[in-house]
Amino acid sequence: MVVSTETKTLKVFSQLVREVVKPEKCTFCGACISVCPVRAIGVKDGWPTLTGRCILCQLCYYQCPKVEPTLEELEKELFKNEGGIGNPLGFYKAIYMAESTDEKIKFKAANGGVVTTLLKIALEDRLVDCATVAVADGSEGWMPEAKVASTFQEVLEAAGSKYTYCPMVTALASAFYEYMRSSVAFVGTPCQVLSVRKMQLTSMGHRKLGEAAKLIIGLFCMENFNYSLISEFLPSIGVKPEAVFKFDISSGKFNAYSENGENIVSISVKELEKYSRSGCKTCPDLTARLSDVSVGSIGSKPGFSTVIIRTDVGEAIFKKALELKAIRAEEISEQGLKSLIRVAKVKWDRAERVREKV
Repeated sequence: MVVSTETKTLKVFSQLVREVVKPEKCTFCGACISVCPVRAIGVKDGWPTLTGRCILCQLCYYQCPKVEPTLEELEKELFKNEGGIGNPLGFYKAIYMAESTDEKIKFKAANGGVVTTLLKIALEDRLVDCATVAVADGSEGWMPEAKVASTFQEVLEAAGSKYTYCPMVTALASAFYEYMRSSVAFVGTPCQVLSVRKMQLTSMGHRKLGEAAKLIIGLFCMENFNYSLISEFLPSIGVKPEAVFKFDISSGKFNAYSENGENIVSISVKELEKYSRSGCKTCPDLTARLSDVSVGSIGSKPGFSTVIIRTDVGEAIFKKALELKAIRAEEISEQGLKSLIRVAKVKWDRAERVREKV
């Protein structure tokens, strides 16, 4: 059983432009670009645009996370359980605070280094053939690029959070079409995870591409930022982008660190609103509710990641990491859980308010 998405109206790219791109609801997940069979969709100034002749296949429209079916409908189909729908965190099996036991990973990665550790295990134990990663070279301005990683070293080089948009679904397409891989660990934000689940669970989903994602790791995301956060904001406060070694967001602050660990930028995320992508304001999902395992910093103590186990696939990779002593974990504290739920509800309520105004 899959969620039906077919309608009598032809839903082609021009319709996607009217409903999503022109109203600036697009979060640039890369799904429409990835599924176009004639590669007629490109990018202009961070927005999808038609660069060739549309063949009216409708695939671009139906993989978009900003059109129906809704997050709630897909949750019901994925988890066969409506119990998590009313929970701001969605359905889950368990929630932990965890950190990598590998100091090399912790030095390079954001927070606890859990995502990098899980990818290392998935690759080295041949659970997947490759993984999607966002690569950004600080010496070249921190412009993120979605790539395919086949080794732990490639994953480690890509470790760390990038807070400007990166179309990660294009890396899944690259793994499938260019590298001929059908077992991929997909890492993405909630909207990107939603588009991949649409491929897997809907009647107009690009099933072959979606089913290549054997492990889906979702990243907590309150909002994403335009590249001007790096290219304009940092220089405006006297910080050269190439001086930054890594970024994170913790306790409501956007932080940048030098290679020696010095915190060279610490500013309230609220002060950066003008740099945020407007489409993020209509997204209700903080914790990537449709992933196998979700990871972020909210709710955990410093140096740890909050890890939400949602599916059997997510539970298996997390248990494997524990067995190998690649991570150490403890149950999330009561206060941490309350904090996580509160922030998740803030995002959900914000999206509801924005939708009511439209």
